[in-house]
Amino acid sequence: MNVKTWALAGTAAVLLCSGGWYAWENSGASHTESLCGTPSGGTDAEVATSAQGIAVVEAVGEPVHDPQAVGTENPELVTTPVQVVETMKGKFAPSIGVSQRVEPGGAPGSFKVATSNREVMMKPGARYVVAIGPGDLEASPGTTTFSTLIEPARRGTTGEADYWRGVIAKAPPKPVCDDTATQ
Repeated sequence: MNVKTWALAGTAAVLLCSGGWYAWENSGASHTESLCGTPSGGTDAEVATSAQGIAVVEAVGEPVHDPQAVGTENPELVTTPVQVVETMKGKFAPSIGVSQRVEPGGAPGSFKVATSNREVMMKPGARYVVAIGPGDLEASPGTTTFSTLIEPARRGTTGEADYWRGVIAKAPPKPVCDDTATQ
């Protein structure tokens, strides 16, 4: 066989094995999931386009593992209770829990951010700009919101609201996401 044939055969084998692994790992109950992602650590315009909600919030408690949000398959998620101070995009309940991916941070019960350079751990009493990717902004029982951005509100509430409303107004529309998988 020539080099092109070997490369093509190798690529096909990898794709077939990967698809098989995905199907095997996800066998069981039928479910549909979107493969479209919200960029974590993207530009402000990307965040504004992809987020379903953006708000200034005040943390009212410590981040904790939430068994409903986390489940045994995701022990690396914590949820911080917040009060919504100012909404720039989406319709938020007055109080929600904001979940984020973390790693253990040294002392028992402490965490550090695991995935994004655009997320910090929230501390009670401090205000933050949060962008929510997937999740329930209205805090229906048994639901969770997942952050794609958590940054300190350095401009103050009004300054952050004005800034983000400007970014949202100039951001391109969210592309239609139709790459779903049903198992």
